[in-house]
Amino acid sequence: MFKSDSDGDTEKQNIDVNVESIDELHPILSTVLSLNGKVIHVHDDDADMAMKYIDDINNFELDPAYEKKLLRKIDWHILPIIVALMSCQLMDKTTNSYASIMGMRQELNMSAKEYSWVGSSFYFGYLVFQYPANRLLQRFPLSKTLSTAVIIWGIILMCHAACTNSAGFLTCRVLLGIFEGFMNPSYILLTSQWWRKSEQFMRTCIWWGMQGFGTILGAGIAYGLQVHRGGHHEFASWKCVYIITGCITIFLGIISLVHIPDVPTKAWFLNEKDKLYVLERAKENQQGFGNQKFKMSQLKEAILDPCTYAFFFYGMSYAIPNGGFTNFGSILLNGDFGFSTADALLMNMPGGGIDIIIPPMVALINYYCFNNQRLISMIIVNCIVVVGMCLLNFTHHKGSRLTGYLSFYIATAVSAGVCSTISSNVAGNTKKIVVNMFYLVGYCTGNIIGPQTFNANQAPGYSGAKAAMLVSFAAGTIIVMYLYGLYKWRNIKKDKMVAELGEKYKVPDNIAFADLTDIENPEFRYSL
Repeated sequence: MFKSDSDGDTEKQNIDVNVESIDELHPILSTVLSLNGKVIHVHDDDADMAMKYIDDINNFELDPAYEKKLLRKIDWHILPIIVALMSCQLMDKTTNSYASIMGMRQELNMSAKEYSWVGSSFYFGYLVFQYPANRLLQRFPLSKTLSTAVIIWGIILMCHAACTNSAGFLTCRVLLGIFEGFMNPSYILLTSQWWRKSEQFMRTCIWWGMQGFGTILGAGIAYGLQVHRGGHHEFASWKCVYIITGCITIFLGIISLVHIPDVPTKAWFLNEKDKLYVLERAKENQQGFGNQKFKMSQLKEAILDPCTYAFFFYGMSYAIPNGGFTNFGSILLNGDFGFSTADALLMNMPGGGIDIIIPPMVALINYYCFNNQRLISMIIVNCIVVVGMCLLNFTHHKGSRLTGYLSFYIATAVSAGVCSTISSNVAGNTKKIVVNMFYLVGYCTGNIIGPQTFNANQAPGYSGAKAAMLVSFAAGTIIVMYLYGLYKWRNIKKDKMVAELGEKYKVPDNIAFADLTDIENPEFRYSL
């Protein structure tokens, strides 16, 4: 049923064109009038990978009961692997926070300033390699590229235990950042491949929020080593943290390699009927499975699109507090709040629990109370976090300050929402790759800045860092409001354009799998 030959190209052409030499080589599949008034001719080499299956789903109707069973099958086969990798990713990043109060800084003769750069150096690697990572994910099979990066990242993590000085440790952090840079763009691409737009916010909240399980597991491992093993062995307990988490990462990388298909139509767990349903569901998204061709026109559109910069600045606004909490969370709990070393490790667990529970809860409330308008939910949640940061900054009671501290974890629901917005509202494979890159460059920049806001002279309260967190979350709220207004205006503009054309407007042939951008595709509507 699923064929990759091109014998049917002649039959696929439903449009009368003057055939020139280029059209003989790459036949026109569709002609489109875009939102900005351009006439776009889509040739077969421009199309999405899913286009070769278009004949199989013409006049195909979905059975809602069967689709519901298929959705459960996709959820159970794809979501747990993304969740496990996401948990492992955060667990690996927070190992520094645990190791820092388990003797690592003393054993490596690491100054306070050098430790600040431990957090930032990871994101230098992440930042520098963002373009190559995203390009490799577009050019090569998605699952194999992701899994290879995970396995290498696990090996590098274990190498941390062999470090004997700050320079070696910082080098390991840079290399770790390079290979962890494959993770988030991969998850966003996988989400856009497998789930409808209306389903993506909930799934993103689950896999992004489940990083909290990594926090709980990592804190539990560190606590067990600290309490039951102590720091007086020849092989220090903080080194065991990196060995254990590295082994877990390598194991999950191997599982990912054999389990996750590169595209849904190659899924080992789907039958032929399932694959037809997956294609039809992707067609309704007006997005397919990707195109390996890098398109300069989509690069130009991404650079000129103000949404791209909104994602960049939101990534930075979220990551400045994130970079601080990831590396200094345990230090704050130990020094500012007065918890013992063991208790400070345990106090990371409530934040992990919030990460797990709140994002899916927000997605459910969004679905039932806000008509699935995720951006409205994200604005409300970020406002709550701003109030929490005010408690952390301006109150003196330990309980209220701790409430403010823990409110940071609620923002996970907003960052998950931004990832799902990129997944569903940015179309065109090259454009999605570029916007992904901008968002993650902003995320890296914020995570580089975050640890630097913790000035050793302000210890243990770190008032400057707390103020930076408040400003960052306030700015993030404004950015999400801007995205909501811009997307709503664009939907109105598209509807108006189609209405003005009236009967003259006909849905362009094969438009869903033409690998058009969200602006180029007149059938595309932004999810609010």
